[in-house]
Amino acid sequence: MDTKARILETALELFNAEGAGALSAVDIASALEISPGHLYYHFKGKPEILAALTLAYQGEVELVLDSAVSACRGEGATLETLWTHVHILAEEAWDARFLYREAGALALRYPDLAARIRRIAVAEREALRTMLTALVQAGVLTAQPEVIDGLSRLMTTGIGFHAIELELEGDPGPPRDRIARAAAQIMLLPAGLVRTDI
Repeated sequence: MDTKARILETALELFNAEGAGALSAVDIASALEISPGHLYYHFKGKPEILAALTLAYQGEVELVLDSAVSACRGEGATLETLWTHVHILAEEAWDARFLYREAGALALRYPDLAARIRRIAVAEREALRTMLTALVQAGVLTAQPEVIDGLSRLMTTGIGFHAIELELEGDPGPPRDRIARAAAQIMLLPAGLVRTDI
């Protein structure tokens, strides 16, 4: 693994464990046992590291959303199709949980980062709305457009909320199990819309 990738990996681990606000680029360099100058050769400082991590997270989310929308529009799409992709989104949110935990503080300090975080949330909401609408059109769910709009907003909020709640619970279980439970809780919302008249 090259130094730039190691810096990002270590920064992500530290930010998730201790919070981005509490750490400096020098702390990241120290954890890597490299000089601050070596870190600054690759990144101009913590804002650039945060931007790179957020961009990487955005890329992962966009890949998941593209796949999810396509799958939900496909023949044979079911509630489980949506569930699978919500589960993956919950995993991605867990992996970048510092963004959710510190979204307000990061947004105030780094306006460019705030714009990217908003784009991620809007993309999730729009994709979830598209997926839910496709499932309504396929006869899997039954709901009016305004319900779908509200549901997509609640599910988007739920994905971010559960990334934080998993930490707060102090549950000793493996993250994979906790993420599965989070996805199940988020999916309680659309499960109430499953058509029972067919």
